[in-house]
Amino acid sequence: MPDTNNKRWSLPEQVAFECALAKDDEQNWNELKRRDEAMGLSAELLTSGSRRNIARQWLSARLGQDSTLKQAADSIAQTIRLTGQLLALGGFICGIGLATAALTYTGKAPINVSAFFSVFVLLQAISAFLTALPFLFPRLLKEKLSFGPLFRVARGLFNTVYKKIQTLVGRYIAGNKRHEAADIAAEAASRMTLHSGVMKWLVFRKVQTTALCFNLGALLALLAAVVFTDRAFGWQTTLNVSSDTIYTMVKGFATPWSWLYGEGVGFPDLAQIEGSRIRLKEGIQALDTDNLASWWRFLALGIVVYGILPRLFFSLLGKIQLAAALNRYDFRNAAAERLFSRLLPTHTRFQVESVKQGASEVPAQPAPDRSVATDSQQKVFTYCSRDLVAELDPALLQRKLAQRWNLPEDNVTIRVYDSAGMNANVGIHTSAQAFAIPEASESRDQFALVYESWMPPIKEIERQLRSLRSQIDSRNLIKVVLLGIPGDGDEAVVLRPTEHYAGIWDAFIRRQGDPYLILDNPA
Repeated sequence: MPDTNNKRWSLPEQVAFECALAKDDEQNWNELKRRDEAMGLSAELLTSGSRRNIARQWLSARLGQDSTLKQAADSIAQTIRLTGQLLALGGFICGIGLATAALTYTGKAPINVSAFFSVFVLLQAISAFLTALPFLFPRLLKEKLSFGPLFRVARGLFNTVYKKIQTLVGRYIAGNKRHEAADIAAEAASRMTLHSGVMKWLVFRKVQTTALCFNLGALLALLAAVVFTDRAFGWQTTLNVSSDTIYTMVKGFATPWSWLYGEGVGFPDLAQIEGSRIRLKEGIQALDTDNLASWWRFLALGIVVYGILPRLFFSLLGKIQLAAALNRYDFRNAAAERLFSRLLPTHTRFQVESVKQGASEVPAQPAPDRSVATDSQQKVFTYCSRDLVAELDPALLQRKLAQRWNLPEDNVTIRVYDSAGMNANVGIHTSAQAFAIPEASESRDQFALVYESWMPPIKEIERQLRSLRSQIDSRNLIKVVLLGIPGDGDEAVVLRPTEHYAGIWDAFIRRQGDPYLILDNPA
C-alpha cells in the first residue's frame, strides 16, 4: 500500500495506540511477532510507508482483533471528553453564580461598578494578556526562559518531592508490591515525558474552554438581570479620583468597540459618569435613573471583548496546537521501536561478497531491507567497556549488530571506554559526563551500550545511562544490548540472552522512566 494517507494523528488514535502498546508489554515478544505477521500488513506498506501510516494500519488490525482493547481506549477518550465537559459546566455555573452575587441589588444602594468591572473585565484583560505574552516572545527567548534557572529549580524541586513521596510510600509497601509500584511510577513518568506536549496543550485547551464558559455565564447573568429586573449601577471611591480620570480610563477600555457603539451608548460619557457617582452623605435619591443605567452596556461589552473573545481564540489555538503536538508524536521512542522491530521482515537478502575477519572467513552481512523500521542513513554509536572488548572481537560485534539492526556495517560505530576512566577523545568515564558524543549527531541518531547479560545491573550502570542522556538529545534512542553466553567461532558474540537475565534487565530498564531507553534484545 503506498504512503498516500496523510491524515493527521488524532487523540483517540493516540489513546488507542498507547493502550495497545501497554497491553503488548505483558506478552512474549516472539508470540507478538507471530501475531503481527499474521495481520497481513502489505510488504509495500512496510517498505515504503511512513511509521505513522504503518502504526495506523497495525492499530486498526489490533482493534479489530481485540474488542476489549477498543473498549479500554474508548473509555479513556470518553473520560477525557467528560472531564472537559464537567469543567466547562463548572465554569459556566461559577460565572453565573459570581455574577449574580455581584449584581445583587436591594434598592438601597446601586451595584458597585468598580467591583464588578475589576473581577469580570479588568482581571480578564490581565489574564488574557499574561496568557498571550509567551506567544509574543522570540523563539530564542522562549527557549532561554523554558530552560532558565527558574525552570531548572522548579523541575528539581518537583523531582525531589516526587522521589520523596515514592520513598515514603515504599516504606509502607513490602515485597513484590513495592517493585510493582516502582514499575508503575516509572511507566507513568515515562508516558508523561513522552506526551508532555500533548498533555500541556490538552490542559491548556480545557482551561481556556472553562474560562470561556465562565465568561459566558457571567454575561448571561448580567443580561438576565438587566432585561428582567431594574438594576442601578454606580461607582464610588474614598480616593481623590475625579470623574475626568474615570472617563479617560473607561474610554480607553472601550476603544475596541467605540467605533461601533460610541460615547453614551457603548460606554458612559462624562456627564453620565459624574451623574452615577455615589456619595454616601447624599444618598442615591438625587441621582438620575438614566445615568445609573448607563453602565451595563460597557460592562457587557467588556466581558465580550476581554473575556469571551480572547478565551475563544485561545481555545481554538489550543485545539490547533494539540493537533500539531499529536502530529509531532515521535514513532522512534522505545515502545514504538519495539513494535516496529517486530514488523521487520524475517528473511533478509545476502550480498555475495564476504568479509575478512582476522585469519578466517566469515559470512557477509545481509543487505539491509528498506523498511520503515530502519533507515539506510541511521547511525548507531555503540559503546563497550575496554574489559569487554578484550574478551570479544569488535568487528564481529559490529557485524552482528548491523545484521540485527538491518543496517550497513559502516553505520554502526564501536567505541571503547575504560571503566577506570579515560580521556574524552577515546571513550567515556563511567562516573562523569565524558561520553565522546559526535558533534554532528542528530536527534534521530541512536546510541547503544553493550553489557554482559549475566552481570546484574547496578547503580554504576544507572549513572552511565543518566550521564549519556544528559549529553544527547532527549529524543535520541538509547539501546541496551545484552550479550549471551559466548561460544566458538561465529558464536563468540551472542546477542541472545537467557530469559531469566533478560527479565532482570528489562525490569531495570523500565524502572528508569526514560521513554527513549530500550532493551534492544529481550529473551
